[in-house]
Amino acid sequence: MGEEGFLRSNADRLAEALAGSRSVLATVDESERPRRADAIDHFAKYVELLRQTTAATLMRYSFKREFADGRWDVAETELPAEPLIGEYVWFADTGAWKVSGVQRVARPVGQVPPHEFFACAPAA
Repeated sequence: MGEEGFLRSNADRLAEALAGSRSVLATVDESERPRRADAIDHFAKYVELLRQTTAATLMRYSFKREFADGRWDVAETELPAEPLIGEYVWFADTGAWKVSGVQRVARPVGQVPPHEFFACAPAA
């Protein structure tokens, strides 16, 4: 599952849990009810933030996936923000990878700037 799917899945699960919490709120002691209702509202705002993240404009980034046996390949994925060293990225075909650095490949003189790849290794 990609990062976007992971965030959407978490948002959906939290929304379901909140719906269940709201449905039993009437059975909670009256002295506790306002505090719990307030907590549910705060979690609902968090769910909305998760959903906004998945709806954000995505940018395409290139990755050099370096396998433990010395092989490597190039893959692309769309992310809401540039990945940082140490972060994890997900690919549908191979799962999670950890970003380990940035590599730049020069292009012919007079053309666009060097192509940038994020080097990554399989997540442990």
